Amino acid sequence: MIARLVSSHTHPTSRWRGLMRMPRKPRLPTLAAYLLLLSLGLLLYVSARGSEDDLADVRGAEVGSQGGTGEEHSVKTRSIKSNKRRGRTKSLPANPHDFHMMINNANICGSESTVWLLVLVSSSVGNFHRRRAIRDTWGGANPLAASHAKLAFLLANPHDTRLQTQVVEESRTYGDILQEDFVDSYMNLTLKSVMGLKWASTYCQQAHFVMKTDDDMFINIPKLITYLQEARRSRWITGCIKQKKAFRPANAPPGLPLPPGHPPFVAGAGYVMSGDVVRDLYTASLNTRIFPVEDVYVTAHLARSVGVHPPVHDTRFTCGEMVNDDCDLVQVFTGHRITPERMYHIWDKLNPNGITSPCFDF
Repeated sequence: MIARLVSSHTHPTSRWRGLMRMPRKPRLPTLAAYLLLLSLGLLLYVSARGSEDDLADVRGAEVGSQGGTGEEHSVKTRSIKSNKRRGRTKSLPANPHDFHMMINNANICGSESTVWLLVLVSSSVGNFHRRRAIRDTWGGANPLAASHAKLAFLLANPHDTRLQTQVVEESRTYGDILQEDFVDSYMNLTLKSVMGLKWASTYCQQAHFVMKTDDDMFINIPKLITYLQEARRSRWITGCIKQKKAFRPANAPPGLPLPPGHPPFVAGAGYVMSGDVVRDLYTASLNTRIFPVEDVYVTAHLARSVGVHPPVHDTRFTCGEMVNDDCDLVQVFTGHRITPERMYHIWDKLNPNGITSPCFDF
């Protein structure tokens, strides 16, 4: 009996032998070979991708140097932006704003030594009636000349041949259109404002003040100019600070979250800056990441980076609220959400031409 027990422990069955086998350890030279092959594969992949990117950049540069079309320029711009996202152009500005100028009426300010106010109106390409109403009322040549003011409309690329043909003809007729080659969309309002800063700092450096507004606004130019001439402020931005009336900016798309922790900003519907900060703001934009909420971007983040923050709050600028009575425009600088038809009615009431006006019948 004892012998059988000893025998069973000394000579286990084949079933137990199979269970007790341990896996064989891989040899170190084999592991090293696997790692070496993996490393070589990764290096070859990265090298191939880098060559493709460099070739794309060279081709884009060749297209630009040969005076390519707007579409080719857009392709080149997208290629550069994609390289930035991959981290290959960290030395370039965050926002180079190197868009092609499709229409440039460089003589809007001309050689005039006195330009009290340059008004930059952000406008969608298809808003021909709004631009016409502005030219026929508060933004006409005669009212502006009386106040030593100038006006330009900021447009982008509609990528529509019919609309573009109409805009070119409009520019030939009125000479007040500025247009750059980026997509004309609501999300690109910030690019339009940067475009205005760039143009003003280049072609209208003599402007004492620069105003940014929209094409659904009525501006009381005489009252605003009188205030600016009396104030004579430098390194200064003024408007309606949104945090004092409402939380969301006037130009914020519905549902779009605001940048976290944004500082005080003025409503993009209409704000004024002194001429001596325009170039500084544009320069700061080159190294400040673009986001689509224009008024927060310019009057908070760019302003803070160049030392003109916080802006000065003035209740005579609208924060986006509706104008209840046409005659309210007598006492304020700006009125928001004004249709072309109403713009004519307000203009007639504020400029009665000898006819009794209800706005001045005290």
